Amino acid sequence: MRLHTQCDKGAHRRYAAAVPTTWRLFTNDEPEREVFASLAAVLKLPSEPAGPPNRLRHVIRVEHAGLSYYLKTFQKTQWKNRVHFKLTEPRAVDDADRERKVTDALRQSGYQAPRPVAYGRAGATSYYLCAQLPGESLAEHMKKGAVDAALGRQLAAHCGKLLAAGFQLPDLSADHVFPGVEDGVEAHRQPAVLDLHNGGIGPAGAPTRKVLGRVLRRFARSVRGLPVDRSLAMAFAVRLLRHAGAGKLQRRQLLTAAQPFGTAARYEQGNRSHHYAERNPKRAQREGQLLERIWPGKQNETVLDLPCGTGRLLPFLRAHGHRVAQGDGAFAMLKQADSRGLRGELLVQANALQIPFGDACVDGVVMFRFLHHLPPEAAKSAIAEACRVAGRFVVVSFFHPCSMHHLQRRTRQLLGTPATRFAMTLATLKKTAKRHGFELQQSTAQLPFARDLWLASFTRIEIPAVQTSTSRA
Repeated sequence: MRLHTQCDKGAHRRYAAAVPTTWRLFTNDEPEREVFASLAAVLKLPSEPAGPPNRLRHVIRVEHAGLSYYLKTFQKTQWKNRVHFKLTEPRAVDDADRERKVTDALRQSGYQAPRPVAYGRAGATSYYLCAQLPGESLAEHMKKGAVDAALGRQLAAHCGKLLAAGFQLPDLSADHVFPGVEDGVEAHRQPAVLDLHNGGIGPAGAPTRKVLGRVLRRFARSVRGLPVDRSLAMAFAVRLLRHAGAGKLQRRQLLTAAQPFGTAARYEQGNRSHHYAERNPKRAQREGQLLERIWPGKQNETVLDLPCGTGRLLPFLRAHGHRVAQGDGAFAMLKQADSRGLRGELLVQANALQIPFGDACVDGVVMFRFLHHLPPEAAKSAIAEACRVAGRFVVVSFFHPCSMHHLQRRTRQLLGTPATRFAMTLATLKKTAKRHGFELQQSTAQLPFARDLWLASFTRIEIPAVQTSTSRA
């Protein structure tokens, strides 16, 4: 079915060819063919957003006859994707076409994926309509505490085998893997995957390190804030990599580089928290002097130090007359701070990516020597949380990419060393903070562009009319 839209340039044959409306059905179900006969008919059906939209894509859930369908709209296909789709299998003209063809390939190979219903285009915009998968995603199961070791092993093996079979699915995550549902009298699970427009098909065998690394990062991002048992999570990652065909050395490198399930747990092992507290006091003194240059705090303000480590910033904060709340993801670090007499007014075990405090409940938040442990997206999430909790100011340290130290790390990475430190520019930091209502006040570095440690302070653009400083104690 091919229709041409009406426009004031309809007489121009080349222009008309550039803006057709195309709609092709793939279902053999007659009621579905009647209801979804055209794009216009689909858009008239009752629907609701199925997730937050991004710059180029949004998804709506369409309801019909008690069943749910998803209409994915891709506003346009980026040029790099168009090139990628022309050079790799399955060949496609846009994102929606790619998703349909990857889905068809999976289903023809005996793997479960959402059933394609229709594909269409309207100018540069492409559309893909598919039926809803039964059951719930792995992420939803995790929220309910319904994931045990056996299910984790099965899903990890399933994802790994998909990758080893040649299906390049870099967007695999806990949101995009479905354990399946009970089918008939005998209960059995049939895992399924979705969100496949970035996928592709290549030769069978172990995927590239780039694909495996991205899969681990996607899974890690999708489970942040969920009740995840670290041992189960690590077992899941190892099993996925093993079934994907990654060797023992590559598995170790990928897990080290991805840091998939947080950095706090490392300090719960052995005497690591004790060694951390004892290390390099001269460096801590130099960094305190850098902090002094940009510190925006005022007398009697409440400051959250997160992650606080073993409390090394407490003397500095107390010297500036602050009431101090301390948080860290590692309980061992909090015990070290307490045993050394470096405990503030509040000590709490807390995840910096999901701070258990209300909006603007403290005057300031300081995140020192933390962001460089996080991949870029996780670092942005931590900054967003700090901005949410801070009423007036945020102070962070970060590693700058334009430095000799970072160049040395990048060189080692090119030679095979996994990345365990991450850098970001001041411009990126400013943009992220501004998105959450803060502007740069000051920045400093000990040796700019030689060493990589930088510090920056931000103040709220408009102070919210919530509580006063004295009422936040």
